[in-house]
Amino acid sequence: MKPPKTPIEFDYDLWKTEDGICMVRVKLTGEECSVDEQTFRLLRNEEKRLRRSKGGITAQEHPSERNALLSTDYISLDSSDDDMQASWLIDPVNMEDSIATQVDTDAFTKTLTPYQQDIFEKCLLGTMSFAEYAVSHGVRYQAIQNIATKLQEKAKKFFD
Repeated sequence: MKPPKTPIEFDYDLWKTEDGICMVRVKLTGEECSVDEQTFRLLRNEEKRLRRSKGGITAQEHPSERNALLSTDYISLDSSDDDMQASWLIDPVNMEDSIATQVDTDAFTKTLTPYQQDIFEKCLLGTMSFAEYAVSHGVRYQAIQNIATKLQEKAKKFFD
């Protein structure tokens, strides 16, 4: 009998014998056993769901015939899928973007007065609320809110 084609990630091979007995083989251990129709149907539905979600790749297909990436352990760095790397090696932070953002922020900060810089850094970039800043500097909340609004408008123009 030809081995059944099942998705690589599916843990079982499923087939029916000529007598109609439902058979299951555990891929990891090679153990085979007969199961009832309900269990077989449940496993078959799970296999079909997995096959549909993964693009139909089976264990018997050659890796070059893959039409979808099946492992979350590896990612492709380009569209050709030839260059695969372990995903845990990839830094989730794009350093280029972080540096560019910091350079732009520094350039914007240089256009502000020292008082505006303080509000920008502590309230808009930092964690201090307008009310906390107003109390700590002995000014009204509304004044800080107005300055922050103007800073946001200026930043929008600057970064556009």
